[in-house]
Formats: sequence, C-alpha cells, structure tokens
Amino acid sequence: MKANSMIQDEDTQPIVASLSHVIGQSRAVTVLQTALDAYFNDRQKTGIEAAFPHLLMCGPGGVGKTLLSETIAREVCAKCHTELAQNIGNPGQMQGLLMMLEPGDILLLDEIHELTSTVQVCLYRALEERKLFLGGNRKAITLPPFCLIGATTDEYLLTPSMRDRFKILLRLTHYSDDEMTLLISQRAKRLGWQLHEKSIGELARRSRGVPRLAVRMLDAAKRVASSESSDVIEAEHVHRMLEIEGVDELGFDLTEQRYLHLLREHQGPVRLNVIATHLGLPKQTIEMFERDFIRLGLINKSEKGRALTAVGVEHLKTIQE
Repeated sequence: MKANSMIQDEDTQPIVASLSHVIGQSRAVTVLQTALDAYFNDRQKTGIEAAFPHLLMCGPGGVGKTLLSETIAREVCAKCHTELAQNIGNPGQMQGLLMMLEPGDILLLDEIHELTSTVQVCLYRALEERKLFLGGNRKAITLPPFCLIGATTDEYLLTPSMRDRFKILLRLTHYSDDEMTLLISQRAKRLGWQLHEKSIGELARRSRGVPRLAVRMLDAAKRVASSESSDVIEAEHVHRMLEIEGVDELGFDLTEQRYLHLLREHQGPVRLNVIATHLGLPKQTIEMFERDFIRLGLINKSEKGRALTAVGVEHLKTIQE
C-alpha cells in the first residue's frame, strides 16, 4: 500500500506526500509513476517483498533530486538513508554503510560522481551480486534487498560500469516560470504567508528555474516583510530583499556577478585557474555556477578560456557596480 499520509513541512524545501503532488519534472514523474505501478503489481503477483529498482537522477543542483528520492521512499513505505558521496573515502566506509541497511531500505548517495573509482567498484559489485567481500579470506556477506538512488549533476563522471548498474535513469531539468510561480504560491500557502501576486512573479523570474533558490529568496523576502511589521509580502519587500542580498535581474548573487565583471575587465578569454585565483574559490565551485551562465547565453567556453557573449555584456549594463 502506498504511503500517502500528510507530513510536516521543513524549512529547507517543500515536502510532498506522493508523486501526484510533485510540481514540475513531468517526464521524470511519469517514469517514476510507471516504475511504482510496476513495482506494486509485481509484488502483488509474486508475493515477494523486493526493493525498488536502483535509479540514477541527473540534473542541476536544487531542482528536486532529494525531494523525489524522499517521495519515492514514502510511496514504498521505506526508510531513506542519505549520504554525501564525498564523505565516503574508501571501500571500507562504503561497506559499513551498506551493512547498516535493512530489507527494502533506500540509500541516497548525493553527488555520487564524487566516489572514487575504487569505491565505485565496491558499490557496483554489491549492486550486482548483493554480496560484500571482507578481509583477506574474501568472506562474503549477503546484503538484504535495497534500492540505491544516485544523485548527480554530471552522470558522465561516473564509470560506465557504475552507470550500467542503474535500472532507471531520470534526467531532471530547470523549472519553467509557470511551474516556479505555482511552487512559490503553494509553499507560501503551506506556511500561512500572504504573498502579493507581483511578489510571486518577481521571485519566479529571478529564481532561474531552481526551486531551492526560489525558496531561499522567498524566506529572505518574508524576513524583510516581518522586519517592517507587515503580514503581507509586497513587491517592495521583494525588491528590498534583492537590494540587500545583491541579487541582479537574472538572480545572480554578488560572487557570480564578480565572475562576469572579471571577464569584462580582461576583454578576452580567461582561463579557469585565473578566475579561481581572482575569486578565491575552488575550480569545481566555479564550474557549478557557470553552467547557468552558459545556459542563459552569457558566456562562451573554449580551449582558450571563458569569454562574455554580447548577451553577457548587455546584462552587465543592468548591474550597478
């Protein structure tokens, strides 16, 4: 029986009780609903308590990979264990994590592409054989049926052998403005916040199709309204929040704006290591947020480095130094 009970809200992101309540990601939701129907039908026919199939979720950060994973767990009445892949440094840690699982459990590995190739080998052997080989005598421990959900922003950083072990592949995308508007409205309603229609539109437009960013800006706008003793989040509260936070017309913060200004100052392609040095950030962090620059047509990448496009130059004219 599916778990469709009401649940409490959290501060970090909206929570849904079932797939039917998920906003956006219609293709991914359809794939998941089909897999869930097949899972329950097979269980009913065979009477075997099997785990949900292993699946890989790919997409930009903040578009709902964790939310969907937790929703699947509720649908199949399973416990969901979440671990950040970069915290698993060796096969022993991976084996310890797998040995803690109970029958039917779901293990969500966030940013799974950060697992070393050695740990990936340990993991996909466990997925394929449901066994762990420990110690010099290669003693095998049989694992209970479990579901692995891998969440990644770049599936191709996984080894091909690791990718092949997943039975379901979901590719998540950025949300449309209409989907963001609905998501923001529903979150405000759930929290009992009054939100002006113009405020909703402004937040949706600046969120760049990323629910996590929309939720963060909505919370910040509520703080501004509360600081002025207002029970309604008006458009001026949103504008004041954007000014305080330093968010520009496309929803980029001050650090991201510094990136764009740096490219303009160099008046030509700039290599990643130069950008990282100037901004004082790791290369990996810069590569993450510059994906939106590329998606929105603000920059180009080449062998010589990163350079502003005409669109990027025009956008910088809207930003006050």
